[in-house]
Amino acid sequence: MTEFIIRAIKDKPITVIENAGEILTELKRQGNNLNQAVRNNYYGIETERELNDCIGELKNLYRKNSIAMGGA
Repeated sequence: MTEFIIRAIKDKPITVIENAGEILTELKRQGNNLNQAVRNNYYGIETERELNDCIGELKNLYRKNSIAMGGA
C-alpha cells in the first residue's frame, strides 16, 4: 500500500495485476519446493528432477507475471 501511495504522489504509472494473489501464492509454493529440494540435496537425497521441475514452474510464473504487466 505504501508503494502504491508513493507512486501515486510521484505521478508514476501504477500497474494492477489481475490474479496477483494466485501468482504470489504459486511463487511462495515454488519457493518452498526449492528450499525442500536444496535441503534434500544437503542430506544426499536425489533432487535433480525436483530442481528442474521447480525451475520450470518458476519460468512459467515469470512468463505469466511478465504478460500480466503488459510484456510479451
